[in-house]
Amino acid sequence: MDRVTIKQISNAFIPAREIDDSEKFAGRSSYIQNAFFALNSKGNNIAIVGARGIGKSSLSRQIINLSQGDNSLLEKLEIFYDDSLDYLSLYIACGNKVKTIDDLLIRLLTRRDCLLEWVYDIPAAKKELDKLSGGFDVKVLKAGAEHSGELTNESVIKTHEVDVIFENIIKQLNDIEIAKDGILIVIDEFDQIENPEGFAKLLKSLATNSPSVKFCVVGVAQDLQNLLKEHGSTDRLFADSVINLPSMSDIELDEIISNAEGSIKKFITFDEGARKKMIELANGHPYLIHLIGKQALKTAYLNNIQKIDHDYIESTLKEIAEKETDPVLEGRFKKAVASSYQREAVLRAMAQSVKSDGEVWTTDAYKIALDYGIENASQYVGHLVTDEYGAELIKLRERYYRFKDSLFQTYIKARPWMTSDK
Repeated sequence: MDRVTIKQISNAFIPAREIDDSEKFAGRSSYIQNAFFALNSKGNNIAIVGARGIGKSSLSRQIINLSQGDNSLLEKLEIFYDDSLDYLSLYIACGNKVKTIDDLLIRLLTRRDCLLEWVYDIPAAKKELDKLSGGFDVKVLKAGAEHSGELTNESVIKTHEVDVIFENIIKQLNDIEIAKDGILIVIDEFDQIENPEGFAKLLKSLATNSPSVKFCVVGVAQDLQNLLKEHGSTDRLFADSVINLPSMSDIELDEIISNAEGSIKKFITFDEGARKKMIELANGHPYLIHLIGKQALKTAYLNNIQKIDHDYIESTLKEIAEKETDPVLEGRFKKAVASSYQREAVLRAMAQSVKSDGEVWTTDAYKIALDYGIENASQYVGHLVTDEYGAELIKLRERYYRFKDSLFQTYIKARPWMTSDK
């Protein structure tokens, strides 16, 4: 067998970004079908909610592919279709600078990878956009910002409402039928917006005045109301198109591993023991399959190992921790533990006691903590709800807690001990 390239090995698993290749996308057949129907339904917006590391962003990328007429995933999943869609599809991820809906709309209007390039081809739309910059040439980019597409003038105007300008520009784009099916705007990490007030109002207005515009909002939340933080008739704007993405099944996680093997022509493979161990560790989170798989493939390739087994996955976990392969999760772990065996033991006991509904009953956790030699576990649970130790636990009611993040809870169980060799 011909040796595969480093690039192929490096991209077989992709923990650092969402999956946009339909060949590497695994499972989620019913959710893809629901999304496709929503894209075909007039007036329907789409929401994708769920825990971190569960695959929301990857699903949103597949929705963009579908909206642009790429039906390869439908064919792979054997989902019936009778036409190809034609949307102008835009993607934006909210960072810590997007604090309000006005911030979001300004970025959508003034980024080159969003609406800016289209706006400048339409005089009436450009005239609206000029209101944002007070007459300055908004084509001028910040020094060194050619790749980001950010503009020199981003200040919110005083005499014009940003949402009105946005709606007017969208209407201009719709009037020239910029795409047969309309405009799709995917907003990832929507939950990062500190104050989403006004978004539901904007959607209602667009539904009346520009019905061919769809939004797909993506974020960490248990339900749509928690994501949007607005009430009233918000649900109607996402009728029958809210995707509550659950943990992946073992079969779907196994498919990720098979897809990775296929992308490198099975030059390196995972035996049954390795697959079972990875799936057990991932606990439904595709991100962890990608994280562990990428590190395992890298070291196996460098050491001329072509079959990865259970023990190799165990040693890979130690490497991930030692090298801080995921610096965010590892940093949170170290902040919570703070070099204390007692606190690590209690943290692990709580992680091992999570029930199917996500709740932790301390009576169960304290029994495990006793096995680790910790008799005053409640003291350390008290630490873990405070900001000093990352506030990774949330108290629900007396003797019941929940982890702030199910991905972190899974990482705790997967990661080797830091303060002990248990």
